Amino acid sequence: MSVLPRESQESIDRTRAVSQAPELSEAPMMAMGKSARELKVGNVTLNGRVFLAPMAGYTDTAFRRLARRYGAAMVITEMVSSRALMNAKGQDKSAELMEFTEPERPVGVQLFGGDPGIMGEAAAKVAEEIKPDVIDINFGCPVGKILKCDAGAAILKEPQRAGWIVKSMVEATGGKIPITVKTRAGYDAMDNAVFEVLEAVQEAGASALAIHARTRNQMFEGKANWEVIKNLKQKAKIPIIGNGDVKSAEDAYRLFNETGCDGIMIGRGSMGAPWIFEEINHYLETGKPMGVPSLRFKIGIALEQLKCSIEVKGPRMGLLEMRKHLTHYLKGFEGAREMRQNLLTSDDTEWVVKTLTDIYQSMPEDNSISVSV
Repeated sequence: MSVLPRESQESIDRTRAVSQAPELSEAPMMAMGKSARELKVGNVTLNGRVFLAPMAGYTDTAFRRLARRYGAAMVITEMVSSRALMNAKGQDKSAELMEFTEPERPVGVQLFGGDPGIMGEAAAKVAEEIKPDVIDINFGCPVGKILKCDAGAAILKEPQRAGWIVKSMVEATGGKIPITVKTRAGYDAMDNAVFEVLEAVQEAGASALAIHARTRNQMFEGKANWEVIKNLKQKAKIPIIGNGDVKSAEDAYRLFNETGCDGIMIGRGSMGAPWIFEEINHYLETGKPMGVPSLRFKIGIALEQLKCSIEVKGPRMGLLEMRKHLTHYLKGFEGAREMRQNLLTSDDTEWVVKTLTDIYQSMPEDNSISVSV
């Protein structure tokens, strides 16, 4: 059965109409008095203001490499348990999650945990053995099993403990590596807790705070409240990184413009579209939108990520863990459902790679950003 996609002109025109941001008369970052290509986080100078958010199960090394190549100023690993890291039984899995390659730098390792002492020990271990550019703390995960460890968004119930954790980590690493924080707008509701967290962590020595503008109770539903980001920025002494509902270059521009935040972190908006960082950088620096990526380009990126996933994790796990990414790449065009059904139900890694390769090579060449397959 054929799985060749068909991209109709109607589909292309509809995608362009939805995806392309309006052209602006002045470059947004220049108009706002910011340099689009420089942001200091502690002692690290970043070449950009748009980051890849850490996402459990998604931001593995294969995806991070693509995000960095296409303009992410920094990438961060999937979250790692501080307790598991300090426990001999959990070290293999932790090491796998923290593994990164040099092209991914600048890269952060994200830790979660509720015990200041253990978090300090874990930070020292990461700094000495893994040597990332930044160590990030997850104070935002809304998942029950993380909350039961007094970690993730549970910190919003006890903001002063956030400060204790940051202080322990800063002291344990000798202040030589930036300690950053990612949290949410509130626990059950948007209240004063996040502002107390900001005050506690910046006084304890945190180098930046990223804020997902939804509450723990919202999970990933509803609209992000960018007003919280704006209010935090007005009170902050450290860089504030906004996160939530950025799915396009125009969204990124509006978030910068409406909140005054120092940077933007993108999570779900990058799924199946790691080139979004380059689109945003281009728009912020020029005021002009990039062209909409062709279907051939998207298939090529999916194929490249699949090959990298297989190389790192082996044929079986590389294919299995790539399936959730392929669901995002393989949609929005005629024949997508049939293609997904064939490719995502096959356990034959060689066949999936060959089929995607054949599809990519059968499509006409275009002038999109280069793809390495």
